[in-house]
Amino acid sequence: MSSYTIPAKAIVTYTDQDWRLQNVLCREPGPNELLVKMVAVGICHTDISNVGGIYPRILGHEGAGYILRKGPQCSEELAGGDPVLTSFAYCKRCHMCKTGHPAHCRDQIPLTIQGQDQNFALADGEGEHERLEDDGFGKKRVIKASYFGHSSFSSIALVKESSVVPVKTLIESEAELKIFAPLGCGIQTGACAVVNMIKPDPAMDSIAVFGLGGVGLSAVMAASALGVKTIIAVDILPNRLQLAQELGASHTINSKGLLKEQLTSAIRGLEPFDPERAGEEAPFGPTGIVDTTGVPSLLQAALASVDRLGRVVQLANQGPGTSVTVGLPEHMRDGVQLVGTIQGDAVASKSIPMLIKWYREGKLPLEKLEKFFKAEDFEQARHEMHAGGTIKPVLTW
Repeated sequence: MSSYTIPAKAIVTYTDQDWRLQNVLCREPGPNELLVKMVAVGICHTDISNVGGIYPRILGHEGAGYILRKGPQCSEELAGGDPVLTSFAYCKRCHMCKTGHPAHCRDQIPLTIQGQDQNFALADGEGEHERLEDDGFGKKRVIKASYFGHSSFSSIALVKESSVVPVKTLIESEAELKIFAPLGCGIQTGACAVVNMIKPDPAMDSIAVFGLGGVGLSAVMAASALGVKTIIAVDILPNRLQLAQELGASHTINSKGLLKEQLTSAIRGLEPFDPERAGEEAPFGPTGIVDTTGVPSLLQAALASVDRLGRVVQLANQGPGTSVTVGLPEHMRDGVQLVGTIQGDAVASKSIPMLIKWYREGKLPLEKLEKFFKAEDFEQARHEMHAGGTIKPVLTW
């Protein structure tokens, strides 16, 4: 039986459309947990769709805040008052974690998507709901939390230590801490898809990015930061195509209404002439493509567009049962790779300092993506994100 004694405010998701800002009570941190006062949290499409389908629940997984208290067995390097960013929890014990791939932890689903803890209860006067769990005292008020190991849609959050990135030596102000809140998921995922999965040679390679939300535009910025010269941005919204050019894309394609063959032809037609490949059948296509849509028809187009021995990196999916068809003779001939990944195979403790460094160098202009809203204005933030007017809404507590 848990004792819920710490007052906070949290956005509780009852259905995809029913989000409520409510008074809640949080418990004290347990082993390997931190109590963190959140100052900002990004909204991600993973929150909008509530991947995992658990209701009612506190979501949020792109948080920034200050440590209030530590539970037992936490690192001595962490102290009360330290600023932190939150990313994703991982077990630290499995082969994936021990070999530098914590985003693909064997317990990734239970630790991040399902969540294993009930960390919050509704405060008195906030009402009951048939799907809330009993608090042990006869009240149905316990809320599921622990999304990505923290559920940062709360003014105070219980955070698994593994999901925390200390940034005491990396930030200059609380204002910066708020700016950096989304780095732990969306920005990191897009950037690391380029850095870790494609690993482009700036002198030789070219990249295309399908889908220009926060993840896709972060991939564009990462490719530009690495010095890639040909960066092809693909989307159906003109304002996002224009923004991609401002962030470093050399070419844009509006894919609205294009068939697979038309999109493939448009992409390959943008590849610059390479005199070293004179005499070969052309055009060649980009050496790497990042797909942030998960739409099967676009993945098929990516596989048809990428150059021989190229790599298509899949960062999203459209749910259970969706699939793509691969022509095996062509696949074998071309040596193309379709690689799925979570978080761009990031190690947050390494990728977040890299992203902050790029920000300082002017290579990661987060201000072009972000718009800040007070936490109580979450409905407006969600609407603007859905309508495409705001790339990355950030709620502030």
